[in-house]
Amino acid sequence: MLSLQEANGLDLDVMGSGFGFTPWGPDTCPSFAQLMAPTTTPTSSSSPCSSAGDAAEACGMTLEEEEAERRRRQRRKASNRLSARRSRARKQQRLEELRGTAAQLRAQKRELAARLGIAARHELAARRDNARLRAEFAALARRYREARRTLALQRLAQQLRSRARPVLQPAVGGSGVAPAFVPGPGAAMGLASLMT
Repeated sequence: MLSLQEANGLDLDVMGSGFGFTPWGPDTCPSFAQLMAPTTTPTSSSSPCSSAGDAAEACGMTLEEEEAERRRRQRRKASNRLSARRSRARKQQRLEELRGTAAQLRAQKRELAARLGIAARHELAARRDNARLRAEFAALARRYREARRTLALQRLAQQLRSRARPVLQPAVGGSGVAPAFVPGPGAAMGLASLMT
């Protein structure tokens, strides 16, 4: 790398001789000192043509063209600022919409959780009632079967009594004959069926 003293000693005619590319013509090329001079204003653009009036003349621009270029840049900056402001406003509006949606969804979640708790309590109560009703049904079914069996036994006994034929037997200690009931032939079959 060349030091500053070595760079100052270089022949600048080589740059204009077609050896390297330069953006200026050979008659409007700025000097090495002009190229190496630091820019003092922070608002100046990076182009060497807009730093000063003599540099603008060296670049082939008039002061009117430089002023038009500066105004165009200012308009573009203002347009960019406005576009950025609009973009930030849209993002802020979208963020507010998303926050509102999130709040609504949280409220819906709380409401659904409460409804789910109520439904779970109702389900538990229904399960308890169902178990109680099943137990009552089993007890009632047992009582019904017992009552039916008792009724069948009563009917059978009644049938047995109605089918019995009276048999005359001598009365004890007397001179008369007292009737006695003897079961008929179908009574034994009915009694056997009830025993099983």
